[in-house]
Amino acid sequence: MTAVMHEIVKAHEAADAADVARLRALSVRERSVLIELACESAALMNRSRLAAGLPAVEPAPWPPSTWEFLRKHAARVRA
Repeated sequence: MTAVMHEIVKAHEAADAADVARLRALSVRERSVLIELACESAALMNRSRLAAGLPAVEPAPWPPSTWEFLRKHAARVRA
């Protein structure tokens, strides 16, 4: 990797770290608002795709770790 590419990667890593720090500083309510807005935006984009005659988007399946988390959480809630 060239020196210029290395500097670009470092700049992106720093920006990512700043973004994560900003998100961690948000309250749970503020985070939930961001998640809700992201979901609404995704739904709007999907409706726009369908209106334009494009096929519906097929979401990627959840990874096994997500299923395991949900299984454990459901077991705790039921207990």
